[in-house]
Amino acid sequence: MILVTLLCLITLVALVVQTKAFNQLFAYVEKELKEEPADYLPQISVILPCKGLDPGFRDNLKKLLEQDYVKDGKAQFEVIFTVASEDDPAYKAIDEVRKSIDKVETKLVVAGVNSQRGQKINNQLAALKMISPHSEAIVFVDSDVIARNNMLRYLVAPLNQPGVGATTGYRFYIPFKGDWPSVLRSMWNRVTAWEMANEKFAFAWGGAMAIRREIFEKARVAESWDRAADDDLSLTTSVKALGLKVRFVPQCLVASHGDGSLEEIVEWTNRQLILTKVYYPQLWMRAIQRAVLLSFWLIAVLFSTAAFALTGNTEWLLSLAAGLTLIPVELYFLVKAQGLWKRVLLANLPATASQEEKELHSAFDKTLLRSIKAIPLAHLILPWMTLYSVLTNRIKWRGVLYELKSPTETVVV
Repeated sequence: MILVTLLCLITLVALVVQTKAFNQLFAYVEKELKEEPADYLPQISVILPCKGLDPGFRDNLKKLLEQDYVKDGKAQFEVIFTVASEDDPAYKAIDEVRKSIDKVETKLVVAGVNSQRGQKINNQLAALKMISPHSEAIVFVDSDVIARNNMLRYLVAPLNQPGVGATTGYRFYIPFKGDWPSVLRSMWNRVTAWEMANEKFAFAWGGAMAIRREIFEKARVAESWDRAADDDLSLTTSVKALGLKVRFVPQCLVASHGDGSLEEIVEWTNRQLILTKVYYPQLWMRAIQRAVLLSFWLIAVLFSTAAFALTGNTEWLLSLAAGLTLIPVELYFLVKAQGLWKRVLLANLPATASQEEKELHSAFDKTLLRSIKAIPLAHLILPWMTLYSVLTNRIKWRGVLYELKSPTETVVV
């Protein structure tokens, strides 16, 4: 009966932790979705670091340049594209898009290479030197973001609220092909999103984050980036060091193509965890605690299953039943969250949606069944992938291997 009691206790703790986090997120998102963006439209500079061609690259750039961030018929933003070199295939694609849209001021910066910091940050720092003197806020976005047409309005509006140091959206990976690695990444990413409703642990996401220029300078973000590999988590800790909060804006949740090979997705997951470990250790410890809890749960469930199969003792069956009560609750979370995320991601699709947007809608609808099927595999794999981050500080990012020695010391291996 000891194992039965232990497994009941572990399952109960897991249920309480997951239920509290999910309910907090659900209530937060429901409340935020009722809010309209304020009429706060300061002049802003949007910085977009690029390397290579992500799926839908040109379309994503056009969506950014066509943003409804306009006052008196004039765009209130500029976009600064930045690449490491003119040899990058993104350089030519950016140049073509810039020539096709002239309603927004754009710049294209070649940043070069710096072996003491991440290439993305090197690109961003080069772009920062080129921002307009009239810009009151800075927005950072990624090239794989499929942005709704009013994303900038929603992202910038809360910057005028007391106590807000930065605002952020978040990504939602949609596995178009629906293979197991891509589905697992989507599930892992959804669970991470639960932290966004928690003021203590909410963090900026580099794919869509905004900060007032004066706060950026006061928090000395550029200095913290000087020898870093990560942009968003180091910005998060710099802003929170001032006693300010990071505000999650659900309307800026963006769809991302979630397909990838097993190697790419393991590399991606490992990178996210190690970056969090180095730049935001409090959040990383939350992930480790959850992984330890679910690892013990998994071991106890597997042991109970094996013991019942070998002995036929009903005590082991009772233990197994106690442990498996976690699964129906997770199914409930998946189903309830599906409707919520669909409202956030797809409500803004126009009646004349592009073929890509229609495919996005179809792929999203398929994620629920795929995720349900993947729950057992997620329990078998994801906790151990999380715990692996304890062992190393090396990450691979867009073909470059980095050793993260500290938040202010990054070495290209």
